[in-house]
Amino acid sequence: MKKQNSLTSVTRKVTFVVAATLVFASAACLTGCKKDQKMAPEPVTASTKPGATVETYQSGTNNGFFWSLWKSDGATGTVNYANGAAGNYSINWNGFNGNFTCGKGYSVGSTTYKIGYNLSTYSNSGGGTFGWYGWSRSPYYEYYVNETWGSVSPHTGTFLGTFNSDGAAYNVWTRWMTGKNIDGGDGFRQIYSSRVTKTSTGQNHTITFANHYNKWQSYGYTLGQLNIPAIMVSETWGSNTNGNINCTIWAQ
Repeated sequence: MKKQNSLTSVTRKVTFVVAATLVFASAACLTGCKKDQKMAPEPVTASTKPGATVETYQSGTNNGFFWSLWKSDGATGTVNYANGAAGNYSINWNGFNGNFTCGKGYSVGSTTYKIGYNLSTYSNSGGGTFGWYGWSRSPYYEYYVNETWGSVSPHTGTFLGTFNSDGAAYNVWTRWMTGKNIDGGDGFRQIYSSRVTKTSTGQNHTITFANHYNKWQSYGYTLGQLNIPAIMVSETWGSNTNGNINCTIWAQ
């Protein structure tokens, strides 16, 4: 999530919902996978020159998973996204200026999801996060369970408290955003849990989303309708950023 401005522009939010909805009819739910499966890349590559405009949104299904890649309008640099076997995906970028998010997950969100993941590689010289991500309607919330982040901390807003889930301590934050929500209206709230200690690479971890949902609710922040994609997101923002992420997810 961007430190000063909204993580998402209205172009991203509206396009995300409209484009993703076309895919949902055929999208299957998250399936099991092994972290050591070899990748069979299905690459999506964007290389732009300074001042060029890139495609803002791409999405689809891969091995029964919903996936998406969004880049801010006018972003420059090189971004290479590849879908691997089962729940694996990777992304690397070089000299990137702008904001992008990508990942694999479910075609719709749910409070009952329990996600396993193995983050084999994580390097991010810019801002941004890695973790479970989605939206709700009525009311509008943009939510995160942040497992790790880049060189710039995403933590800002009102600190609500600390709790434990899946063997890790999380800090909870919230803030009101004055930008456009996913349907183009004005304003939305961000709510997020962030690990006190960044997650380790090369090990299996679990996110029990109900624990975070219930904790947020105990603070008076209850998510609305979750009929919007939820993904294990990799995100970055900033100027001349570089990075490399490889992740595999599965249903616990």
